Amino acid sequence: MIENILIYISAYIGLFAIIFYTLGVLKKIKEKPPEFNEKTAPTVTVIIPAFNEEKGIEETINSALGIDYPRDKLKIIVVDDGSKDKTYEIASKFKSKIVEVYSLQKNSGKGAAINFGLKKAKSEVIVTMDADNTHVSVDALKNMVIYFNEPNVMCVSPAMAIYNPKGVLQRVQQVEYMLGVYLRKAFSTLNAEHITPGAFSVYRKSFFDKHGGFDEHNLTEDLEVALRIQANNYVIRTSLNAVVYTDAPNTFNGLLKQRRRWYTGLLRNLWDYRRLFSKKYGALGLIVLPVAILTFLISVLLTILISIKSIINLKNEIILLQSVNFHFSSIFEINRFIFERYLFYFFSDPKSIFFIIFILILVGYMMFSKHFVKKYSSINLSIFLFSLFYSFLFAFWWTISFIYTLFNRRVSWR
Repeated sequence: MIENILIYISAYIGLFAIIFYTLGVLKKIKEKPPEFNEKTAPTVTVIIPAFNEEKGIEETINSALGIDYPRDKLKIIVVDDGSKDKTYEIASKFKSKIVEVYSLQKNSGKGAAINFGLKKAKSEVIVTMDADNTHVSVDALKNMVIYFNEPNVMCVSPAMAIYNPKGVLQRVQQVEYMLGVYLRKAFSTLNAEHITPGAFSVYRKSFFDKHGGFDEHNLTEDLEVALRIQANNYVIRTSLNAVVYTDAPNTFNGLLKQRRRWYTGLLRNLWDYRRLFSKKYGALGLIVLPVAILTFLISVLLTILISIKSIINLKNEIILLQSVNFHFSSIFEINRFIFERYLFYFFSDPKSIFFIIFILILVGYMMFSKHFVKKYSSINLSIFLFSLFYSFLFAFWWTISFIYTLFNRRVSWR
């Protein structure tokens, strides 16, 4: 009974959100942003905080140097955050008129490293760029700074994608990130963007001059800045033509640590900025944030309930088979039986139509995102793997994060 209620509630909320977001995107998608003007282009500083990134720092700096932007208006500041490896030595090889490299005496955290860079920067625009193999499309910066023609815009986020996805976990994340491309554009059109990716987000420096730098004690300092921007009634835009590729965790433990930090940070920041849940903040406070919280709660509960029900049903069937002296001849036969029963339960349940509709909508989102994210965009296998595993991973990540938040447990970066 509870399961059915949750399914119908989630279907209603999902349909409402999909229609609402799609209308927002359709309204704005045909609007063309202003063209880049080299003469009026703002000065830019790319800040790259790095801690023990000797494996990826060289490639990241090369990617930053490969950005197509007027050289007399571009600076790159690398801040080594007390690394124990050769990060500083490798980065120092790039020192030039464009690239400055600094080293902090002790590891103080990403927020502190960015704030150090902010103090050194003299530009109008600040870019934060992750040091772990971030790959930026050459025209990304040009396609982002044009949005600062609107005086109220304080940040522009890119279209994020996974760099060369391999294996099950990275392919699942590939679909998740491409889904995020669509959703962030939808949020942007509604002035409800609330996440600015640390990999490559562009900020107006005057915001930090007026409202302070990054929170040095925050688990997700980039998220906190996004919520602070919204809380001060400024605007965050998303550029679909600014594609940035990031490396994704390829192990279960690595991915769990990342999501535990992300989701615990999200919960803590939403509590700190709970005033945003108000009609004063328009679609962000009335729809986007409430829908996000409801989606998390319902998804976790549904996944747990459906998993428990399926396990109980399978157990009962195996017990019944054993009662009539039926025995499986091999592990393969047992696995085939379980797979067949899952398929039977799925296709015999009328509510499974909601899952099929979800997949069709997901494919539509992927086609939209694929138009902009052309590299590494083979997604057929990824969508299949996403459909199989994501709900279980999502529920597991959120359950762990909720426990850490509830009991105020310490969450490490790595």
